[in-house]
Amino acid sequence: MVIPESLVEPINCLQQNMFINAPTISQTAALRCWDDDTIAELEGHCTKYRTSRGIILDELASVAEIDETNIAPADGGFYVYVDLGERNVAPGLGSVAMCEALLEEEGVAFTPGNDFEDPAGTLGDRRFRISYAGGTETATRAMERFHRFWPAWVERVEAARVCDY
Repeated sequence: MVIPESLVEPINCLQQNMFINAPTISQTAALRCWDDDTIAELEGHCTKYRTSRGIILDELASVAEIDETNIAPADGGFYVYVDLGERNVAPGLGSVAMCEALLEEEGVAFTPGNDFEDPAGTLGDRRFRISYAGGTETATRAMERFHRFWPAWVERVEAARVCDY
């Protein structure tokens, strides 16, 4: 600590009271989280997230080229994690390229999987993440735009595969 030596022990005692046990003010604030209004607000957020997640999962299930087994269970967090599969990527056309093109062409921001996978591996270039924290309207618009974008993406990948042989 950057304090006079004579204050080290008293400050350490004060810090222990702040970090070892929850301070009274924190306990009082936590109790406020359990009133009816707060719980109703929390349940409203949970409903919104479930609905948005359902929209995204349903829309992804309708994309023939994406195998439903390549969609991670969205049981926690605010994200759906999707594996494009081998047939929906080509050299130079992986998740980074797809996310960049989707953002540029449709204004939709998905996150490439290489941010979440082992950098030494190749799975990150096949995977991407969709947030459903933005709400149901945002999820609906994003998936409509993704559907509009997707056929052109598949054509790019197929063309790149033909040229690669």
